[in-house]
Amino acid sequence: MSSFTQCIARTAIGLAALSAACSVQAFADDDARRAILELRESIKTLQADLEANRNAQIQLSTEINNLKELNRRLTGRIEELVNAQNQEKRNARTQYETLDKRLAVFEPQVVVIDGQSIEVSAEEKKAYDTAVALLQTGKYGDAEKAVDDASRVGQRLRLRGYRVCIFFDNGQDARAGAFAAEALFKETYPGIMVYPVYENPYFKVVVGNCLTAEEAIILKGKIASTFPKAFVKSEEFSMADLLN
Repeated sequence: MSSFTQCIARTAIGLAALSAACSVQAFADDDARRAILELRESIKTLQADLEANRNAQIQLSTEINNLKELNRRLTGRIEELVNAQNQEKRNARTQYETLDKRLAVFEPQVVVIDGQSIEVSAEEKKAYDTAVALLQTGKYGDAEKAVDDASRVGQRLRLRGYRVCIFFDNGQDARAGAFAAEALFKETYPGIMVYPVYENPYFKVVVGNCLTAEEAIILKGKIASTFPKAFVKSEEFSMADLLN
């Protein structure tokens, strides 16, 4: 082989080798370029995920703050309601105590008059006790007013007792007969109360204020000489009648 031919051969071999090297280099550049693009896409996806997570955290933080504020408001409202409820309880207790004290004035109490137990109001008992105490101590000037006061109060209290009936008629002259019997009794027995009553169609006159039947029987015997037809009768009368 001549020197020229050898030179050409060597040149061809060199060109072939260079071409192969260029092909390998081109292939390597494509892979690198593809890898770079894929890496960029991954980075973009990662950045998007990070941004989404950051937004989610911001939203979660906002919701937590809102819940804290709501909890603070609810706590304050609950405290207000508890305080209001406690105040209402205190007000109700005060009103109850005040009402209880006011009602205590009207609660019934028991007094004993000539051995008979009678249920009266607190006001009636106070008036009665005052009148009796003054009468027992001989303070008749003050007792007169106390008796009047007790009488006004005692008008509301009705007692079951006995009186002696000295007149009872429904005839034509019954009215005049009742007035005559009343006048005669007042003249004969000035210290004993007498009550003319009209209960259609009868006129009647009853006397005394006896808490027991025994007292009424004794009174009947006392006036029998003047009113022989008198008889004992169950009656209802007021405490004021007992004080007169």
